[in-house]
Amino acid sequence: MSETDLLELAHKVRRLEDRQQLAELISRYGMAVDDRDFDTIARMFAPDGVFNGLQGRAAVLDFYRERLRAYTATTHYAHSWHFEFDSDDRARGAVSAHAELCIDGKTFRLSLRYLDRYVRSAAGWVFQEREIRFRYVLPFDQVADGLADPLRVRWPGVPARAADLPDSLQTYIDSRR
Repeated sequence: MSETDLLELAHKVRRLEDRQQLAELISRYGMAVDDRDFDTIARMFAPDGVFNGLQGRAAVLDFYRERLRAYTATTHYAHSWHFEFDSDDRARGAVSAHAELCIDGKTFRLSLRYLDRYVRSAAGWVFQEREIRFRYVLPFDQVADGLADPLRVRWPGVPARAADLPDSLQTYIDSRR
């Protein structure tokens, strides 16, 4: 093997390791949220990390502590993901997921997509930015009929609103014509 071949192979192996580490970050995220493991959640974000517009690890952690106080049992499932690398130390990705949340004694089912930016830290890959786009948020007993309603984001105590996905995607809009 030539030196060029060895360098190319080393790069491919590193990229495979990076993809595996990112997949593990996504998996650990759901477990940490469900387990209320706030120390792990904090370590998953860069010090200047952003979650849905909240900037900085402390602000992100405050959000999680406050939000999760309102829920009893939660279960997060990451189903599929893809990553694109901007450099050896920066990547972006999308994660399709479901969650089940118990809010005020009522179970809600969510379908969502995380839009992520990742950065390699001294401890490994972490979230630089994480945004959520909802396909639906419905009380469990409304899932069967609620998916057909454009106002299918129905958090308790606030007016129902339109879903972020797929309704706002140009490909989806074009397909409905």
